[in-house]
Amino acid sequence: MTEDRIIKINKRSFITVCAILVFFMIISYVLTFIIPKGYYDENLYYIPIDGNGYSFWKFIASPILALASSGGLNIIVISLFLLILGGSFNVIDKTKGINSIISYLIEKFKNKRYLLIYSVILVFMLFGSLFGIFEESVTLLPIIVLLALAMGWDSFTGLSMCLLAAGFGFSTAITNPFSVGLGSNEMGINLVDGIWFRIIIFIFMYFILCLFTTIHVKKIEKNPKSSPTYDADQERLKKFNFNDTFSFSNKKALKTYLIFFISLLFIIIFSSIIPSLQGLSIPIIAIAFLFGIFICGLSLKYSFKDIGKMFFSGLVAISPAVIMLMLAGSIKYILDEGQIMSTIIYNLTEMLEGTSPIIGILFIYLIILVIQFFIGSASAKVILIIPIIAIMADKLEISRNIALLAFIFGDGYTDLIYPTNPVLLISLGMISFSYTKWIKKTFVLQLIVLAITVLLLILGYYLGY
Repeated sequence: MTEDRIIKINKRSFITVCAILVFFMIISYVLTFIIPKGYYDENLYYIPIDGNGYSFWKFIASPILALASSGGLNIIVISLFLLILGGSFNVIDKTKGINSIISYLIEKFKNKRYLLIYSVILVFMLFGSLFGIFEESVTLLPIIVLLALAMGWDSFTGLSMCLLAAGFGFSTAITNPFSVGLGSNEMGINLVDGIWFRIIIFIFMYFILCLFTTIHVKKIEKNPKSSPTYDADQERLKKFNFNDTFSFSNKKALKTYLIFFISLLFIIIFSSIIPSLQGLSIPIIAIAFLFGIFICGLSLKYSFKDIGKMFFSGLVAISPAVIMLMLAGSIKYILDEGQIMSTIIYNLTEMLEGTSPIIGILFIYLIILVIQFFIGSASAKVILIIPIIAIMADKLEISRNIALLAFIFGDGYTDLIYPTNPVLLISLGMISFSYTKWIKKTFVLQLIVLAITVLLLILGYYLGY
């Protein structure tokens, strides 16, 4: 019988996600024959290029070729990160770390259940908003999901408390170094300019997410079978018994892993706020996990060989994620190599001629929403599109602050929607939650968020933001 692991990629979810990504690869390939080629020179002038189309054989090999492209290193780093993560959490699980931490939190919050939800959401939103932590939140997703299960809720509640919260925080950025920091620098404005409005937005969106999560929790408390993850959660619960009293070994595991996660938290924060380390946060956290997990296992009297076996078993379980990452990266690669990305941007910006400032603001928002589908990295988009947006803002006589806010909204919230975002796909795969179920469950929330962000941009304009 196949050994259970805390992090693994569900076969059905894997096939579904891969099918979606292949579909978008084909669409991207077809677009290279329809959309004219072009590029932006160093002075941001658009230069058209003759010809169209893209080599079929390069299209077939694009998941491999993407690894050797400018974005290939990012794919490799994230892949290694997830493999290390899968192995590490299997060690934590098998050495009773997960059980000990969850049991402790249950005891502490057994009479303050909703306070636990609101506190966890606030923490993850602050991490995203202040430090730009989104991908890194995946490291704690398994624990938050199991915590939600132990409190009598479901895996989706865990996703809401962790993944949705981190995504909302990243999208309501106050000082996020990847969007606000880099973006304001490229815009030529001060990072603290207009921070008051971003803080108000953060508070407002925090209450929106808390309300959404509370409605979901109350629904499943009345009828547990209404949960979209009910069947999968029943299988997970068979593995854990959170009612066990602490033995000495559990208390030792609790102390060991609390020290480990507190140390990891400081590493995440420092790697996010120190400028020289900001681009290295993922490899730094991966290294911390790799060394830290073996140190924890050895301190709990497990042999190096046994820890290695646990680690390798977890690594194998998460390995299909690498294929998903390669497919997602190949979409951007095809558009870049087909030289049509710049043409798409150029045609969108040309449509702004003669429009009102409000239409211009919303069109900038639309441009980011479109580009975000193909380029998930905030820092990459800052380099690509922020200089163009700055020029557009000046021509439309709107403030660069409001243009940057449109960029922040478009860059952030779509991380929780687009299937080209590997963090979303991997997170869903970890808990056997299909992408189609995710869209169905969050669709109304995403529509509400879209409407609210549009209204906030309009309000910001009239407030002179």
